[in-house]
Amino acid sequence: MELGRAALCLFIGLTSSVFAPIAQATEAPTAAETELTPATAASVRLDRLFSELAQSETPEDAKVVEDLIWGVWNQSGSVSVDLLMDRALEALAAGNYENSLTFLDEIVDLAPGYSEGWNKRATVHFLRDDYASALNDLEATLALEPRHFGAIAGLALVLEDLGDKEGALDAYRRVLVIYPYLEGAGESESRLTVEIEGRGI
Repeated sequence: MELGRAALCLFIGLTSSVFAPIAQATEAPTAAETELTPATAASVRLDRLFSELAQSETPEDAKVVEDLIWGVWNQSGSVSVDLLMDRALEALAAGNYENSLTFLDEIVDLAPGYSEGWNKRATVHFLRDDYASALNDLEATLALEPRHFGAIAGLALVLEDLGDKEGALDAYRRVLVIYPYLEGAGESESRLTVEIEGRGI
């Protein structure tokens, strides 16, 4: 199965291709956030960013917020996990899915509460055509972060590949509530709506 570059970037949060480093867009914490624990501050920051994402007036504005959200998600809080993730993504960029999966397995074992470990492992499973494992890891990602637009869009890709167009349409509709300007999601939602529900009167 071939996965388009745009779809892969969407799935795992890369800004241009699997050969580029993950975006590490950051912003200065607010005064209130500096007084919180790192985990709580990240949660508060994400709540604010998701509100801004849903209310963005242009795709360009939304993309700025998207990059900031990925910046928060990509912070594991562990030097060891970050190193393993770097190695996993290097292997993924080289097309060495087995090595990438080995590193991601370690990440999930070390940091089961880190949603990006699950999400990026789901990507590798998807690229290996292991849909059952991909779905399991997407479920784990969304249990940790229900607003994870990359995982929801990834879920839509998997479901459509499996022939579950109704499930894929539902996933696209879910993701558009969170991220109205998500690249390709609106077009996919419209296409599946016509296929499943018809054009109407």
